[in-house]
Amino acid sequence: MRLKIVVVNDCAHVMEDIIPYMPWKFEIQFLHRTRGLWSKTFGMLWKIAKSIGDIYHANYALEDAYLVSKLKHLDILHVHGSDVRWTLHSRKWGWMVRHDLESAKVVLYSTPDLSEQVKELRPDAIYLPTPVRTHFFSPKLEYNNPLKAVYFKLSYENLPLGLDSYLKHNNILLDTLERNIPYAEMPETLRRYDVFIDRFTIPSLSKTCLEAMSCGLTTIDYRHHAGYLSRVDELHPKEEGRKNREFVERNHAAEIVAKQLAEIWEVKSMPKRRKCKYCGSEAVLVSKDHADYCLDCRKVQSAQFFQEEGFW
Repeated sequence: MRLKIVVVNDCAHVMEDIIPYMPWKFEIQFLHRTRGLWSKTFGMLWKIAKSIGDIYHANYALEDAYLVSKLKHLDILHVHGSDVRWTLHSRKWGWMVRHDLESAKVVLYSTPDLSEQVKELRPDAIYLPTPVRTHFFSPKLEYNNPLKAVYFKLSYENLPLGLDSYLKHNNILLDTLERNIPYAEMPETLRRYDVFIDRFTIPSLSKTCLEAMSCGLTTIDYRHHAGYLSRVDELHPKEEGRKNREFVERNHAAEIVAKQLAEIWEVKSMPKRRKCKYCGSEAVLVSKDHADYCLDCRKVQSAQFFQEEGFW
């Protein structure tokens, strides 16, 4: 018997990247939605209401997680950024974000800069690194001469003053792109460049930046906010690109993050455990609603067994 996981919504392809690496023991139902009015309201409400799962994992602390908390059980809330950074203390939707954070059994956050805000309400929140499919975002083989840099337009900040002209002065070509490139085309797009210019006002690396690092690009990012011009003088794309690739492989590879999440699904969201009658492991999921089973030996143990043993 497999543990049924219902994943509600996604953010920046995070769950799409993780799910292929999850163990067979999980039977995963992935509830997608679009930004269309019907899809994110009545469409998602219908999908959640019709779903059946042992664990509900909701992404983003807004309406999807709220619906899960009201219609099912909000076992895991996974926050990703703007839901906390800009919405937590807003008048319009802050109440919903706070409700979701306080209602969830387990709260995960995806970037280190979210820790302080999330832990105001949930000191027990767990950091789950942003995943990168390193085989998909594989390293570039050759570097350009002259070097080429890429910057994706952002709604909340602009390219730092003078950076474009200083790149040109150093014979580095800069392309500024819209954020409308299909995800399947991102690895090939990133590998055309040598330098990735990330955000500066948020003190963490964006998912796209981590993917660029996996492709072997060097970066100019929030760590260089006070000296982004001098950073241009220090660029060593080949050496830094290799180190960036190694960093992502150690800390953000999707298979590593999937293993961490699998442990959370098995352990952190389970309110009660009992000893298995067959193998002795304390890994039996206990519920009064259906037959229970051991996560180790997979043998089913009926509710009647627990009543006879005096657990209830």
